[in-house]
Amino acid sequence: MTDTRIAASPPAAAARTGGIMGFLTATAASLADRRLVVPMALLTVLLTGTNIYILENLPPPGEVTIPFAVAALVRVAGLFTLAVAILRVLNDSPRPLYRPDGAFWLYALTIAAGILVSGGLARLFGGREDALASAATGLGVIVLSAPFAAWFTAIAVERPLAAAPGPWLRGFGRWLPALILWSVVIVLPLGQLHAAIDHFLLRGAGDWFWPLALFDGPLSAVLGLAGLALASTAYRSVARG
Repeated sequence: MTDTRIAASPPAAAARTGGIMGFLTATAASLADRRLVVPMALLTVLLTGTNIYILENLPPPGEVTIPFAVAALVRVAGLFTLAVAILRVLNDSPRPLYRPDGAFWLYALTIAAGILVSGGLARLFGGREDALASAATGLGVIVLSAPFAAWFTAIAVERPLAAAPGPWLRGFGRWLPALILWSVVIVLPLGQLHAAIDHFLLRGAGDWFWPLALFDGPLSAVLGLAGLALASTAYRSVARG
């Protein structure tokens, strides 16, 4: 049976996850860990640098150049690695922060699945060009993925590997409504702002290119951290039962 106890407890304030506001308080408390500074700085540099490089080296439609493919691969691999490291910091995981172990690869599959779901919903709602369709896609991703947030986080941080979903798909009343609410209030607007900036940058952005590109990288990092922190609070709620 999977051991649902975490190896070390975060600060006491982070353990109080009861209720809508308690969930938010616990999430905010978990962000005080100084060990987040390094992976967040690396994530900001990665997302900013690769985004600018990709935007300035976009191949013609229907073509893929080697520099573009390498930049995209670096971006994806770095995102997977740093997302796992951030989750392990937030939850005091006994797993080494940057080791690409079995938990890392299994968690990478969950991110890939999320990308596929997002793409499928975008097609269903008519693409990402329209702001309303983009918001509907973001909301759909939140609602569909939220019930699995505790399990997906456990995959990245638990030892032994939390491959079985059963122990993590429980106690929904304690955390699922709060997770969905705060994801809609915090993550969804940040995601829509990021999407709007990306769309503008893809169209050229003129004199606004560099200011927006340099703003979008940190925005993307904060967006990622917000989602990971909320999912971690859901995980701790289940782990402490």
